[in-house]
Amino acid sequence: MRQAIRALGWATTALWIFVLIFMGTVFYSLANLGVEVGQSEAFPSNEGLTMSLPLLINNTGYYDISELNLTTYVTDRNGTLVSASTTYVPSISSGISIERAHNISISLNEFVPKNLTYLFFNDSVLNVDTFMILKFAQTIYFQMSTNTTMLWGAPLYNFSINEISCNLTDRTLTVPIEFENHSPFDINGTIRLDVYDDENEQIGYGEVTVSATSHSGYEDQIELFVNLSKRTKRGQVHLFIETAMFSLGPIVKEWVAPND
Repeated sequence: MRQAIRALGWATTALWIFVLIFMGTVFYSLANLGVEVGQSEAFPSNEGLTMSLPLLINNTGYYDISELNLTTYVTDRNGTLVSASTTYVPSISSGISIERAHNISISLNEFVPKNLTYLFFNDSVLNVDTFMILKFAQTIYFQMSTNTTMLWGAPLYNFSINEISCNLTDRTLTVPIEFENHSPFDINGTIRLDVYDDENEQIGYGEVTVSATSHSGYEDQIELFVNLSKRTKRGQVHLFIETAMFSLGPIVKEWVAPND
């Protein structure tokens, strides 16, 4: 009986020694895990903007890494989710280093349904929360997180429909439009204008091509022929912007005819 107890004691001691050695080597591997994040690069995409973060992961530890998941959440100043992007690496063997690009995509088409329309017109600061989780030696999960911010440049910064002039003789409206493209991508598309009288009847229509390169201003005066047979004195212009990246509108502006 004593021999059995003694053997059990030795087995328990050996198990604890094994566990301590295992945990020590795991913590050593974690301490020597090399994760380097390079300089981010932003470039336009079909839906808006993509930020690419180059990653170098160097596994110098004793154990393989598996199920590495890197997820980035971009939120606005109110905590509304702007974008969620994930990079997954199934495994990294011990002694191996890998390079990956973690791409963060921001779709402008999602701004309207997410009530983020103000980001079209206002520069802002976005919060970027990054979480990385991985598994060592197929047994122990490890998680780390970082928080940073990024500057947002509005593609239609300070968008304005200035004072609309009405020529009763020529039956035309002149609609001055201006904005600044603070974004890193060009804006190419069309601006459509629908003109309504004070009885909400459409009395005019026009469409022009808009092209505003990155970090440049745009200014135009759009002339529209309108049906003023009723001697309409006032109304509204409804403006719509259509590009490959986003659709926006109506932006409404009042117009008033001059006195006779």
